[in-house]
Parts: sequence; C-alpha cells; structure tokens
Amino acid sequence: MGLNSLPLGYTLVVLPIYLNEIGFSAEIIGLVSSVSAIANTIGFIPFALAADRYGRKRFVFWGFLAATLAHVLFAFTRDLNLLLLASAIGGVGLSGGVSAAVWTPAWTALLAEKAAPEKRTSAFAWGQGIWTLALTAGSGMSILPALFRSGFKTTFLASFQYTFLLFAGFAVLSGLILLPISETKMKSPNSSREGVKKFLPEKSLGQISKFAFTLGLVGLASGISLQLLSLWFKKNFGVNEAVLGPWFAAAEITSLIVVPIVPRLTRALGSSMSVLTTQGLSAVLLGSMILAPTYQLAGFIYIIRNFFMNISWPVQQSYLMGTVTVDERASASAITSTIWGVGSSIGPIFAGYFMTRTDYISNSAPLLIGSAIYLASALAFYLLFHRTPPPEEAKTRLSAEVA
Repeated sequence: MGLNSLPLGYTLVVLPIYLNEIGFSAEIIGLVSSVSAIANTIGFIPFALAADRYGRKRFVFWGFLAATLAHVLFAFTRDLNLLLLASAIGGVGLSGGVSAAVWTPAWTALLAEKAAPEKRTSAFAWGQGIWTLALTAGSGMSILPALFRSGFKTTFLASFQYTFLLFAGFAVLSGLILLPISETKMKSPNSSREGVKKFLPEKSLGQISKFAFTLGLVGLASGISLQLLSLWFKKNFGVNEAVLGPWFAAAEITSLIVVPIVPRLTRALGSSMSVLTTQGLSAVLLGSMILAPTYQLAGFIYIIRNFFMNISWPVQQSYLMGTVTVDERASASAITSTIWGVGSSIGPIFAGYFMTRTDYISNSAPLLIGSAIYLASALAFYLLFHRTPPPEEAKTRLSAEVA
C-alpha cells in the first residue's frame, strides 16, 4: 500500500505547479483534481460490494496494478483529455481515482480481519503511518525533476516523464508484494438479488449514515483546502515544487510520530473526544496559515496541522470498523468513503475558482473555508458518537465503573 501511494504525495505537490507551468489555468487544474475524486466516488460502492462477496485480496491486487496506466499517461501526454483520463484512473493528490476505489474498501476490511479487536486501533494507526510515510516520500520526490534536469541535463518534460515511469514500476511491485498474503474465504451469495440485499448495511445503517455525514465534511474540507495547496504557496510566495517538496514531506512524516500516540489517546479520552480535540486543533491551524508572512512559517504551521490531523484519521477509521458488524465492514468503508469522495470532488472546483483571482484574500479563501468545515466535522463527530463507544472502549468504561 505504501509503494502504491507514493505518487499521491508527489502529485499533491508537483501536479498543480506542473500544469500551471505548461499553461493550464487554476480552474482547469481544479477540474483535473476533481475528476480523480469523482471517479473514486463512483467506483467505491460497486467494488466494495464485489470485494465483500468474492474476496478482498484480488481487488487490492488489481487496484494496485491499475495505477500503472495512469502514471504512463501522465508521463507522455500534455493533452487535457488524456490528463483527465489519467487522473480518473490513478488519482491525483489525496484522491486515488478508480485505482483506489478498487483497493481501498477491500484493503480496509482485510486489515481489520488481520488485527485482533484490541489491536485494531494500533493496526489502523500503523496503516495511517505507512500511508502518510508514502505521502512523505512522494512529496520529497518532488525534487526529482529538478535533479534530473541539473544532474542528467534532461529536458523539462523528460524530467517529469522519468519520475512518472518510476511510479509505474512501484505500482507493479506493490501488486507482486501482496501475492503471499492469505485471507479468509468469502461466501458467494446464492443469487444476485440476495447479494444486493445483503450488501445493504441494514444492521449498521444508522451508524454508517452518521459517520458518512462527518466524513463527507472532511472530504469537502480537504478538497477545498489541500488539493491545490501547493498552488496557493506558488501564487502567494513564488516558490516551486523543489522548494515545497521537503515541507510537504515533513508535514506527512508526522504520521510516524503519532503511531504510538493514537491508542494511548483513545484509551485516555475515548474516540469521540480524541477526534474533537485533534481535528479541531488542526482546523484552527489550517486557517491561521493565511496570516503567515513567509512560506517558511506557513509551512511550519502546516506541519503542526498535519500532526494533529494524522492522529484524528486512524481514530475515525478504527471507530467505524469497531462499531459496524463484521460482514458489513467493506460496505461501510465504501459508503462512507463515497460520501467523502463527493465532498472531495466538489472542493477543488471551488478552490480553483477562488485561485483564478489575483488578490490575497481570494487566494486564501479555500484555507479559511476548509478550516471552518473541518471544525464543523469534529464537532459533529463528538455530538453524534460520544454516547456510542466501540466495544473495547465500552468494556474499559465498564471495568472502570465496576472498580
């Protein structure tokens, strides 16, 4: 999963700047990002249905390999239609396109299967850690085109082509590494009608609906404020991808620090209060970036913001997996991720609209709007879920009351 996610960190930093350099407007760049999220959103539920019925491993495998085509397209085309196709297949930034729609719900359920209930939050913390470590390395790889140009005297376009071809190789390798993994055999439905009926999460529908609402807000906030963040830095501080890459990498590497913190925090505060505290702080920090007089200070604030958000995310994912029935986990992941994708697909369009303007306030509006939505999501999560802890937290509370 980490190998396959490397390009997400790279495109989060490089692609908005690269597309701007070759002549595309901020609105078009926002559209390229949105197409990735739209394709991701459309694919989640049907692929999750199939993964729950016919086995998770095969969908993770083919989802990993599907990204190869996207990286090849990004390497060899400047045509807008083909760029949109590449974005839809392999994803841009935080949106993984069809590829991620194939593997994400299946991977989430497979990880939950492999972890004991008392270790599940730690497993998801490690999963979050590896994913964001991949974003860290991918962001750091933003310097590769500049290194190709300076060290190997390649052309501007060739410097980006070589990097995307490297990512295509990583996509193939990620699928091969998965092959030895085993999984519990899934039972096929007796009929297509029964399969669809079983897919509908009747036992956990209320919980999934509430979680989808809070996660949809997170998707909208991330789409507005993060997908074109590197372009915000370029427009307001005049810095390129080689300068921004290390800052984005440092922001993502905080995920490694939070791995041991997440289970301890949830034991001390519970899932709902942990999300309210950490995501709330990250929202405030995101909004405060617009006050930074230099890109270095804005980058430092972004690093701290990511630290708190990297705590909140695995807590939310583990909470969902712990409070829905086992046979509905992949479906729950897909439905909630679909709602996240709806928000994420809309957000870059608004961000691109604001960033076509030249004044600082309009360019910074996406960060302020995203900050407010992140905060609303954190408050909603606490209000909706603080009375319904996952089983391991309920057990701890009961033990404390008995003692």
